[in-house]
Amino acid sequence: MQTLSLLAVDRNRLRPFFERVPELFEMHHHQAEEDPEGYEELLYKVYRPYPNHMFGLIDEWMGLEELKISSEQEIMLRLFLLAIRYPDTLLFESLDDVMTSDLRRLSAYLHFTSHTYAIWDEDTRKGLAKLGFEIPATEEADPFIYGAYVGTIELLKDLAPFTCFLEHDVPRQRLFQAALAAYGRE
Repeated sequence: MQTLSLLAVDRNRLRPFFERVPELFEMHHHQAEEDPEGYEELLYKVYRPYPNHMFGLIDEWMGLEELKISSEQEIMLRLFLLAIRYPDTLLFESLDDVMTSDLRRLSAYLHFTSHTYAIWDEDTRKGLAKLGFEIPATEEADPFIYGAYVGTIELLKDLAPFTCFLEHDVPRQRLFQAALAAYGRE
């Protein structure tokens, strides 16, 4: 399914989106509920070897209750974050159900620890669909669905003209993910 979509990229369908990426990014990233200052500050607060409080900081920015996991699960999560290499998502299979039950949370952990993974977002998924890339909805951290999501955003970055790349403190993954989220809400 995804391979066919990637082979059949309609560049004419992408052009109007690419022309609006800077505007769409500003619309999404600078909303009060997105807490842009908190996001940009958090990019620099997260560091290796990932101290105990780091996951709580990410949860707080996401507006989520702090993840309640055992010390063994926390070690497993830290090892996962240290071992995974972009754009790989198959390591999700090594995590237990508690940690894979919330893809949005896990994708945020990946984003803030590596800056290359996109945060899972329903509006972003809708934006991708408007461009012809159907990514199935899920709450669970499915390595294939999230891998398709990450890979599709990466493809868009590769196809985008240089005018899409703003001078900004945010990683390019976030720039495109935020623009796609705003596009998906329209």
